[in-house]
Parts: sequence; structure tokens; C-alpha cells
Amino acid sequence: MPHGPFLLFTRFLTILILTIALAAGPTMAATAKILYTFQGRDDGGRPWATLLLDEKTGTLYGTTEVGGVKLCGNDFDFDCGTIFSLTPSPNGWTETVLYSFQGGNDGVNPRAPLVPRPDGYWYSTTASGGGVQQNGTVFRIQPGTWEEEVLFSFVDEDGYYPQGKIAFDSSGNLYGITTNGGSGYSGVAYELIPNPSGSWTENVLYGNVGLPYAGVVIDPLGNVYGTSDANGIYNEGNVFELSPGKSGWQFTNIYSFQIACGIDCGGSQPGDLTLTKSGKLFGFAGDAGIPACGNDQGCGTIFEMINNGGTWQEKTLYQFQNIADGWGPGYGAPALDSAGNIYGMTGAGGQYGFGTVFKLSHGKSGWTKTTLYDFPGGAGGWQPYGGVVVDKHGNIFGATYYGGKTGGKTCKKQGCGVVFEIMP
Repeated sequence: MPHGPFLLFTRFLTILILTIALAAGPTMAATAKILYTFQGRDDGGRPWATLLLDEKTGTLYGTTEVGGVKLCGNDFDFDCGTIFSLTPSPNGWTETVLYSFQGGNDGVNPRAPLVPRPDGYWYSTTASGGGVQQNGTVFRIQPGTWEEEVLFSFVDEDGYYPQGKIAFDSSGNLYGITTNGGSGYSGVAYELIPNPSGSWTENVLYGNVGLPYAGVVIDPLGNVYGTSDANGIYNEGNVFELSPGKSGWQFTNIYSFQIACGIDCGGSQPGDLTLTKSGKLFGFAGDAGIPACGNDQGCGTIFEMINNGGTWQEKTLYQFQNIADGWGPGYGAPALDSAGNIYGMTGAGGQYGFGTVFKLSHGKSGWTKTTLYDFPGGAGGWQPYGGVVVDKHGNIFGATYYGGKTGGKTCKKQGCGVVFEIMP
């Protein structure tokens, strides 16, 4: 079962009490700045995904799951979501809504990051909406005109509820996974192939992924990698590979997570992967590792996958020690800087219990984790789901799902989220 906002909010209330008595790990003084606070109205609210950074202009782009100009009907309680930009200037940051989802065929509630393609468009998915069954869409948007075009609307056998990052191969074919649907009703790995007419054709690569809540990456040979929450030897999550061949696509489990409290905890909650030029995979697993958080749940791990002569080996780089050290790194992919340092966020834990921003540095004696920032809650934001982006100067940008302004139908007492910057 996914860790939706309500479940995570309930989990957070539990850990906030426990955090008080625990000692935190190493911390580093950093300056944090709130760049924008979502109001939950036309400007959007509840940003889930990792932001997209334009290094040339410093502009940030992202999506919000709710907010916008259209109130969604049927099964949707809030507005349909937005695509937004945050532009820096000497006078501060300006938020602009580039597109507001209408709640019809264009999709509802985007959760996945925006991904540029060489054709100049940015691509992503919506978790719901689109078509008759409202099972989610794959869409693209053209920078400049900001016109949205739906490429594909899911039906049950094609998968439904896509929320992870998509990827492209060298031919421009699009790859992704859905959380549900397919032959095993536990998610579909799919390929979308562009046609000369402008339409896109779906090819289901595998129909029983195992409740994946993240997305995929693809290597130069066309192999697709991702994670699931309920597959693997122990049915507690895995890292998988999909390889193209003459007889079709081959699904291979390359690592199985095993968590201390077993399958009753709901799986290991692995997120998006990062693929390096050397072919290594890096990732986070939110409920794996040391069982010191909640009801014997793991506090989370940072892991690396290395391919040695065709055999994949997992190496755990860090295990979060306790709630004060941070609990539950999110679904966003690890961010790596030019020195190979790893950055990410936890959705809970830390000094105040509202989540952390952390850095994992590699030295002669191994890997060292440092907490860069503890979210204070309230106006300072809390509970991020995505990852961070790091610019060439070492500044860190991200968003929290909750926090900021409270009140109104959408934000209520939790707030609609903030976008922040952490300066070294």
C-alpha cells in the first residue's frame, strides 16, 4: 500500500513524540531560505516531485499535485494541479503558473518530475485523469507556449496511477512504470514509441512489476532499471532490470530488499534511481535498514548497485540510525555533485521530526552522512517526498509537500508546501 499523504501524516505524528528523546547525528550549519510558499489556490499546492533546474537562468520548474484554476469533480477533492516556474531576480523569486490542469482528458494531479527531451518538449505524467477511466496520462508541454499535449491515457490493462520519473532511450522512445494495473494488478513497465503521424503507441514490457512508486532510468544499451515495493525474493521490494532481446523483454530481479519487520510493514519503499556514467546505480529505500523507527520499521538506507561482470551486487552506503538522524528518504532520486557526494531528503525525523536534508560524502575511511538542515515545520515546511537538485555553486533546491500557509479547503492545517534553497 502506498505511503500517501494521510498515512505519512499519521506516521509523522507518531515519530514527533519519539524524536524528543533521541540524539541526532552529525550536523552542519547551513543557511536556508524559503523561496516561495504555496497558497493552495491558483498558484498551486502540494509539490511532490523533484524540481527541474535551468542552470543558465537559475529558474526552477516543477509541478504541484493540487491547486490551479480548475476544481476537479468526480473522485477528486481538490484542484487538479499545476506546472509552475520560479524565476530569480535581485528583488526575490517570482512564481508563475505555466499550466493549470483542467481535470478532463489533460490529466489530474501530477506527481512525476518534468523530463526534457532533445525535441525541445518536456515530458511527464499525471497520476490520475485522462480518458474514460481516469487512470492517468503521459503528457508533454512545450516551453515558451506552455501548451500541454496528452500522448497517452492509461486503461487498466495498460497500467494505471503513474507517478515516477520517465526516461528516454537514444531513439527517443519513452519508458516508465505505473503503480497499479497490468496482468498482476501490481504495476506495468511500459514503452511509448513515437509514430510519424505524431501519435504514440504503448508497448507493455512487463505486467507484474510489484507496486512500484518510483520511476525508471535507462543505460546506453537500452536496459531499463527501476524499483518496486512488493517484489523480489521476500516480496518486500527489489531493484530490477528490463533488458531487450530478440524474443522480447526480459525482467530480472537484481536485488531483493529484506526488512526487519517483514512484509506486514508494507515493503521497503525504494525510490527513483540515479545512473552514473560508470554504470553504477544509486538509490534510497525509505523503510529498509535499522529497525529503530516506528513499529520496528527501518529508518531508511542509501545504497549502491555495482555490476561486476554481469552480476549485480548491492552495497549499503549508509543506514539511518534513529528518528533523530532522519527517517524515510523520499521517492526522489539521489542527487550527485561533481565530487561524487550524494544529496537527498528524509520525509520525517531530524531535530524537529519534520524531515531533513542530508549529504553523504566519500572519504578515505568510507562514507560520512551529515545533516545539512532540519525542517522546522510550520512556515518552514515539512515532509518532502521528492529529491533535491544541486547547482554548480553547491546550492541545494527542493520542495516540501506540507508547510507554509495554512487554512482554506486545500491547505487546511497542514499547509500547501514550500520551495526552499540551502546555501553552503
